[in-house]
Amino acid sequence: MEKSSNYYLKTFICLLWLICFISCQQNPIIYKKEYTPEEKLALYETLMNASGTNIYYQGSVAERMLIHEGLAFNPSGATGQRELGVPYLKRGFASKANDYYTKAVEEDPQEWLGYKAYCWLYFYRDYKTVLEEVDRYDAYTPDFVDYPQSTSVNFMRGVSYLQLGDYDNAITYLDMHLNFEAENTGYDYVEYVNYVVLGQAYQQKGLHEKADSIYSLGLLHHSKASELHFHKAQNLKLMGKENEAKSSLDLAQNYYTEGYTNTRPYVEEFYAIYQEDLDGLKNSLMHKD
Repeated sequence: MEKSSNYYLKTFICLLWLICFISCQQNPIIYKKEYTPEEKLALYETLMNASGTNIYYQGSVAERMLIHEGLAFNPSGATGQRELGVPYLKRGFASKANDYYTKAVEEDPQEWLGYKAYCWLYFYRDYKTVLEEVDRYDAYTPDFVDYPQSTSVNFMRGVSYLQLGDYDNAITYLDMHLNFEAENTGYDYVEYVNYVVLGQAYQQKGLHEKADSIYSLGLLHHSKASELHFHKAQNLKLMGKENEAKSSLDLAQNYYTEGYTNTRPYVEEFYAIYQEDLDGLKNSLMHKD
């Protein structure tokens, strides 16, 4: 039996009355305004887990509303503060990003101090600050090699010392890092940027034979790495071995053209190479004084 339109109208009016009645109660049933500390923390964690996903893309309006809602439940949430800073960092607003990262570190230094040091290394290139923050961070776990953002504290120290011109400390930490990686994963799984920076430390210190051995070791496991071939060629030129340098440079050019080059999202990798670098070294080898 079909229901009349009058039936549906009465049903709608009843539902509308019920909603209005519930909303006017002192202790509303369908909208809870009070939460226990445990409930607030659980809601915060749920909202943080949803941020930065395909549904709530990092930096979008929806994601930021989600994070602010989470921080309303837990104002001291370090993860939320850090997440608010990420879009600024990736879009080049470094000072604004640092405001949020600093808040995250203040709330939970053991969790976020190492990550902040990583950002100082790759985005700010402030190597003295990196060393200070890595030392503070590493003090929490003195008997453990920390890897914030999948980058070891020894690698960060070594690169920072290298950029500051302290080659002895650079070699100490980069060598320590390379050996630790090799012992735990094997040389084949050590990223070739590790050979590049350690080779550069020896090369810039003037220990060209040692630098060549490091580049060669890297190429033994990463034979198509254009950066390793290029820096090996550069080092061979400094050693006066022009013919060998030309051969290494030819390999660097071939593999660079094929796309075997190290890139990093948002920032430049240390000792990255470009076509201009290849052309410059080629010209210097062709027009040797």
